[in-house]
Amino acid sequence: MTKKTASAKTTSRAKQCFAEHLARDPELSALRAEYAGESATKRRKAAGWAYDESIASSLFRAAIAHLPNARENWPAPAWPAGFEALAIDPEYAPALLTVGGYELACGRKAEGMELLLQLTRLSPKTEDWIEIIDEAGQALMDGGDAANTCKLYEAALEASPGEQAFITGLGWALCRAGKQQDALPWLERAVANDPNNSTVLNDYGWGLAELGRFDEAQKVLEKAIQLAPAEDDLPANNLARLQQLRKNARAFRPNGP
Repeated sequence: MTKKTASAKTTSRAKQCFAEHLARDPELSALRAEYAGESATKRRKAAGWAYDESIASSLFRAAIAHLPNARENWPAPAWPAGFEALAIDPEYAPALLTVGGYELACGRKAEGMELLLQLTRLSPKTEDWIEIIDEAGQALMDGGDAANTCKLYEAALEASPGEQAFITGLGWALCRAGKQQDALPWLERAVANDPNNSTVLNDYGWGLAELGRFDEAQKVLEKAIQLAPAEDDLPANNLARLQQLRKNARAFRPNGP
């Protein structure tokens, strides 16, 4: 593996997206060329090693930053976390997730989305494939991008149409995008697949509530409360919110009781 080194170029490097780094940085380019002819197994192993190292380094730097008399000039990494792993193996899912999130955080939505959508093009047999795509969806939603969260789950469902996590994810994302009517068939399908799952029932119940179908929503949320683990108070909170929605609707109903 090419030895990476920190340099004075680190600051300027950090402003570039991964594709620019790969095209212009001779060390990353060398890594891509070095492993292109290797077996998938060897690439994956090397990428995993590089990825774990970059994450460990990031955690270490974050930890020492809080220590008394921490070194202000601690050597910076040559590249952002995940870059080296993705150069070694362009299909290494954890690196696609991490680098995609990095691009989004830098305001490069198109570049970030392209990397996250690559996750949906990997083999469904990829290790932790479902969980990693779900993490990507959560990251997009945390960034306030419901539209691209929907796009991600739609692409994932093209690859694996019956996957419950993606069915639920799309229904949830459509609700957050304000498309409750479009979300409902997906949430109904998710409930049909797993009728005693409190998380699925909670999402379905709240979707009904947002559509103003309060009686149906209350029944679903009450069932979700019964089935939810003791530490999960979201269904109960949503039931309380439902009651407030119902109260508000009555208050604004012309000539209503």
